[in-house]
Amino acid sequence: MQLKIIGKSEEYVLTNTNIPQNSIENKKHSATVDYALMLIAPLFVAFFIHGVSAVKPVAISVLTCALTSFLGKKLIKSETSIKDISNIIIGVMVALLLPVNIPWWIVVLSSIFAVAVCVLPFGSFEKTPFIPAVAAISFATLCWPEFVFNYSDHGMSLAKMLTYGNAIDGNHVAILEIFIGNVPSAMGTGCIIALIGSLAFLLIRRTKDTIPVFSFILAACIMAFAFPRISSGRALSVVMELCSGMLLFCAIFFMSSPNYMPEKLLGKLAWGFTSGIICMLIRYVGAFEESIGFGILISCGISDYFDKLPYTRKEKLRIKASEPYTEIEISTVVPEEILNEIPDISIDTTETDENNLNEIILGDSESLDTVVSEENTLMEQEAPFIIGGDGDE
Repeated sequence: MQLKIIGKSEEYVLTNTNIPQNSIENKKHSATVDYALMLIAPLFVAFFIHGVSAVKPVAISVLTCALTSFLGKKLIKSETSIKDISNIIIGVMVALLLPVNIPWWIVVLSSIFAVAVCVLPFGSFEKTPFIPAVAAISFATLCWPEFVFNYSDHGMSLAKMLTYGNAIDGNHVAILEIFIGNVPSAMGTGCIIALIGSLAFLLIRRTKDTIPVFSFILAACIMAFAFPRISSGRALSVVMELCSGMLLFCAIFFMSSPNYMPEKLLGKLAWGFTSGIICMLIRYVGAFEESIGFGILISCGISDYFDKLPYTRKEKLRIKASEPYTEIEISTVVPEEILNEIPDISIDTTETDENNLNEIILGDSESLDTVVSEENTLMEQEAPFIIGGDGDE
């Protein structure tokens, strides 16, 4: 970063110029594209396991989301873009969180709810305070639980077994069946290997966004180990809790969303861990076979509170180093005899020790303190005049 005094005059006026802004919208759009790529693995496994039967709910959900968005934006006279792939993502997620034998009209109503209630009133997928797919599944769960958790054609799901306190055989074959998705579940949540592949992609593409994912999973593991619902061992309890229902899918796809994630490292860690505890508690006491969706919605609502946690020292140094070059003029009266002795200067502080930035000596003049708040307001303290730039002293 650089500090610069511009011109010499008895009266300086504060101005800020050439401050580049980070494009939050571009970041969120990039995350949306990553979501689409992450969905390829569970979608492929759903088609591989269920065959043509899986195509129908996915196609219905995607088309319903796209049509609802198009008609809704026409109604409210909002702009539409063919580059917007959020409706495809919402549609695929809704379908993957439902069983393959779900009635088509539930898919339609759930998809309409996701877009009409959770997206259109807020303008876009990136601005919604709710996760549309989770809200849609929670809506379907409340209205038609007998269909949402209907795996009668394929046996009892792991989530239902845990509800009844039943456990799988702890042998390698049974665990392998879980990992390859050969268990009753929603289309996109059963194959653990596919979900691990999506997590690996996320880890490569957006490493920092995996912090709340892993803290969420850690909290779920601690809860499963400390409070097992089965009597076959704590280790098996952890495996069954992690692999059952929507837990891993929600952790990977929803806890990594920049729409709701706190910005600070401590915030991400605390938010993910707290969300994991909330979801496990709701799973334990909930009236449904799987109630994690309600916990995820609560987590979205409380995420802002975790941004009140402080920055780590490393984050502070990174923010200071990445601050843009700013030219400012200072509004203050400087004695003319001092002005005549001070030329226009440019001070490079890129290699200056942080502890010395608050004191800059010019010739025989007194030390200068620079105080520029985050809101770009300037407060004069002890110095006869002020040098400033971008919040650094």
